[in-house]
Amino acid sequence: HLYSRPALAPRSVPVGSPAVAMAEEEVVGTENIAPDTEIWDEKGGLIKKGATEIAERDQDHIPEVKILTTLGMFAVPVTADTTIGEIRQKVQEWRPENSVEQIELICKDKDAWGPLFNKTSRPRDDDETVDSLWSDWEVPRRMMQVALWLKERNEETGEWESTFWKMLEESKCDDWSFQGHTI
Repeated sequence: HLYSRPALAPRSVPVGSPAVAMAEEEVVGTENIAPDTEIWDEKGGLIKKGATEIAERDQDHIPEVKILTTLGMFAVPVTADTTIGEIRQKVQEWRPENSVEQIELICKDKDAWGPLFNKTSRPRDDDETVDSLWSDWEVPRRMMQVALWLKERNEETGEWESTFWKMLEESKCDDWSFQGHTI
């Protein structure tokens, strides 16, 4: 969610004047956008929501894995036992022009962050579960993201080949090692 903070009006401009109203209309958002009057007070300070209101919203939480694509983001509702294979199937239903075999989902190892985020990112096996890749899968306002990569067909063999590994090979650095794969 992106919001732009309203520009503060000079002290000589009274609150409620057209200059302040114009500044308050300056909003950039992606989804679930709220009017500036619900976000910023008349002095430009952030209006804090109550814990009760947040807890009520969290009761309706449905865990989702976010699929990141060049076309935007696609969400798949999940449980702890949902497998990468099942998520790939849902992506294929969303992108029917691509076969399941062509769809590759990339994510990091469970709890990896910092340097380990990139070092452990790799295509995931169909039998890996949400719980095996994501510690906080059931916690509201937490998310698991996987990147969608599309395999390309090898012209000689006719087999689908990973564009993820191909990208790493083409941008090769001598000290890179991913999940035991030395590049």
